[in-house]
Amino acid sequence: MAPIYGQVVAGPPGSGKTTYCTGMEEYLRLLGREAFVINLDPANEVPKQLLGNSRSKPEEKASEKEDAENLLPYEPLLDVCDSIVNLSSVMDQLGLGPNGGLVYCMEYLEAHVDQLVEMIQERVAEYDNPYLLFDLPGQVELYSHSKAVPRLLAKLVKILDLRLVTIQLIDSHYCTEPANFLSASLLGTTTMLRLELPTVSVLSKVDLLANYGPLPFSMEYFTECHELDRLLPFLQQGGGFQQQDEFGAEELNGDYDYTDDPDYQAARIRTRMSPFFRKHEKLHKVLAEVIDEFGLLSFLPLDISSAESVGRVLARVDKCNGYVFVDHGTSKTQDLFQCAVQSEHTSNYEAIADIEERLAASRENQHENQQPSKRIDTIFEREQNNKSSD
Repeated sequence: MAPIYGQVVAGPPGSGKTTYCTGMEEYLRLLGREAFVINLDPANEVPKQLLGNSRSKPEEKASEKEDAENLLPYEPLLDVCDSIVNLSSVMDQLGLGPNGGLVYCMEYLEAHVDQLVEMIQERVAEYDNPYLLFDLPGQVELYSHSKAVPRLLAKLVKILDLRLVTIQLIDSHYCTEPANFLSASLLGTTTMLRLELPTVSVLSKVDLLANYGPLPFSMEYFTECHELDRLLPFLQQGGGFQQQDEFGAEELNGDYDYTDDPDYQAARIRTRMSPFFRKHEKLHKVLAEVIDEFGLLSFLPLDISSAESVGRVLARVDKCNGYVFVDHGTSKTQDLFQCAVQSEHTSNYEAIADIEERLAASRENQHENQQPSKRIDTIFEREQNNKSSD
């Protein structure tokens, strides 16, 4: 049996794993590949749309459920929620919470891996070169404490002869919050070490980055993920980098810069000298050192609605799992894509430049929208000054 190539999609909750699987599946099928999604997330239970009356009696709903329409954004080749185990049933029957129930579900999948393998083999048997996308759950406990997910993937790789690459998705919104970006980077490093698979780390939702706020450094700094200790001075702001906007505090407060206020400066000094802040800063400094010492992380920016951006991620994936170096008897379209992958430059200059251009345009628009109110405040202050001088 020929090896099966695929991707394992991981990342924190809300990072866009299901959206990525949907977009990547469509892109792969446009290239002529037989791509399918396998949902391994027992908590990925999208509500079913019942075809009957919603006010039906309980005994009638049981029969209506069989005719329910699945509202997942993709059509899964295999959905563990329907075929093996799901989180809601575990929580109801065992009285577990969401996190404990999900850990139990993944351990249950590991214990019944033979059943899972048999189902996958039955569904891919009719295809010549299936390409699989595994949608994983995002709870941190599954990668930081539990070993169920790594062991499950190791068994699938061994039995099915899989050639997998982990796609580690991180929401680009974390780039505007120093503490969250450090935490996400640590989680990304931990996931790489625990899963023991080739990994492509991705900053998702970059098309929305302009709506999140200003960045303290260029986008290239976050994609390279080096010298993270440079983020430490921004921790005292308790969130994002809004106070470090290039337009300054004057943009929010007319001509008055509150950072020059003595009381404000004294409050900042008291905050920085407090025991809690010093321990907080020391902790993040150690986390930054750990991430830098491993030196495993670098991110690819991804706009799932852009075919060029998705293709750039797929090019990196095909190099990692070796798909590009094997003759699959594919169409001319795929052959052209493989040639492009082999000659691909390792730099992300074009993608980063495009993101920087979007951010600059967004800041200019925000600045222009705030100018009228600033001019009104300035005129009002001048009138007050003239009255006081008279």
